[in-house]
Order: sequence, then structure tokens, then C-alpha cells
Amino acid sequence: MPQRHEGHLLARRRPARFRPATFPAPTGPQLVAALAREHARVPFSPRDVRDAARRVATVASRLHLEAIVIRGGLDVGGAELDHVWVAINHRVIDVVFPLHSDTFVAELRAYIAGDLEDDDLDRLAHAYAMDWRVIGEFPDSLRYVGLPVWSDRAKS
Repeated sequence: MPQRHEGHLLARRRPARFRPATFPAPTGPQLVAALAREHARVPFSPRDVRDAARRVATVASRLHLEAIVIRGGLDVGGAELDHVWVAINHRVIDVVFPLHSDTFVAELRAYIAGDLEDDDLDRLAHAYAMDWRVIGEFPDSLRYVGLPVWSDRAKS
């Protein structure tokens, strides 16, 4: 099956479902390293997902990659969060949540249910390094569905 191009994503009027996909070398390792440096400089935080998305887009542009900010839903298995993340080559970049941790995902469900405060979620997320964040790959049990934000729809 041919790989979808982001221009195709932008032309659509209904939300796209994103699937886990690795970045090919050398793009993947370069992007991971650059995002890890940015996270070490100022940790990405669930408190400001839009700022995190802007910072990811800046890092991507330095690597000559087109980043598109997406707004939609993140389904973490029975609980859905209105969320913002970045797509690069139709791959999810979500640096605010360490979704490779089952423990964190369980806490995120509690947050969505209102059983956890913003400060608690932020503190929990900060305990995880960048390799727990979503950079293309994410657990099959999760689902990202969304559309580009208005400012990014003109990039097609």
C-alpha cells in the first residue's frame, strides 16, 4: 500500500487516523536526538501541549522536515483526551506524554476521568525521558485521530 503524503491528509475534510510507524534512518535517529536535546533544555510538558507542538515544529524545520500541528482525540483505551500533537510524514510526534509506559497511560486515564490534577500529571510526565514519548511508534492499543489546525491547513 502506498504511503500517504501529508498533502493528502490536508486535502481531507474528515479526521485522519494515525497509525504507528517508525521513521527511516537517518531521519529517525536525528529527530530523536534533536528532540531529546530540546527536552533536556526545557522539558516538554502536558501543561502546554501547544507550546510543545510549536517547539517540535521548530526542531523539525531545522532538520528540513515539514511538521503539521494536529488537533484531535487521543484514545487511551476507554478514555479520550482532546489533544494537540505534530505529524511529520503522517507519523505522530507527541512529546508531552510518555505513552510507552503502561503506568503513565493508566494515570492518564485517571486524569481524563478527573481523578488526577494537572500538577500531578505534569509531575508524572516529567519523570520519564524522551525515549518513553511518541516519535512515530506508539502502542497499538492507543488511537490518534485528528485534523491539521487551521494555520497548518494552508501548507498543502
